[in-house]
Amino acid sequence: MPAPASSLIPAALDQLTRASESAPLSAAVGLSGFLDLVPDPRGVRGRRYPLPALIAATAASVLAGARSLTAIAEWISDVPAWACRALGFPVDPLTGVVSVPHPHTLRRLLVQLDGDALDRAIGAFLTARATPAGPGLRAIAVGGKALRGPRTATTAHVTVLAAMEHTGSVLAQRQVADKSNEIPPSGPCWTPST
Repeated sequence: MPAPASSLIPAALDQLTRASESAPLSAAVGLSGFLDLVPDPRGVRGRRYPLPALIAATAASVLAGARSLTAIAEWISDVPAWACRALGFPVDPLTGVVSVPHPHTLRRLLVQLDGDALDRAIGAFLTARATPAGPGLRAIAVGGKALRGPRTATTAHVTVLAAMEHTGSVLAQRQVADKSNEIPPSGPCWTPST
């Protein structure tokens, strides 16, 4: 039985599904350095797991093939203790055991995360890994898409505009008005960069 649409992975992590990665754990550990761009939405009290560890583990599971929140939680609970330590999960000083978050903890966190900040962090990570383009012009495609998993208070879906290289790398994306098209929000994209 397929997972319900409400449990699909967050849109910002969808970029990672297109990244060809033979070692998802090493890529997720590399992503950890870029996660300072993501503000922690949780209260200061009761933080048991560091935010970079939670997001890096989520990213590693997506790179390993997880396509739903249930699959992400299962991957994290099945990964060996050494991998959890590499991702940044704390070790209990008394027992030496590395504990992993409950699936509800992950779900609550992923719903609360600032999607734009997570998108910028993942975009910066993918840009840093990308091979530099040769001299001259490069082709960029701009297109809109309605994402059926995420919702707003007034709509059953979120509409995003994305700019993407023909290599498959997403350069940027942002949420746009529901009844809009690609032309008005992409206006600032056409200014020359230096």
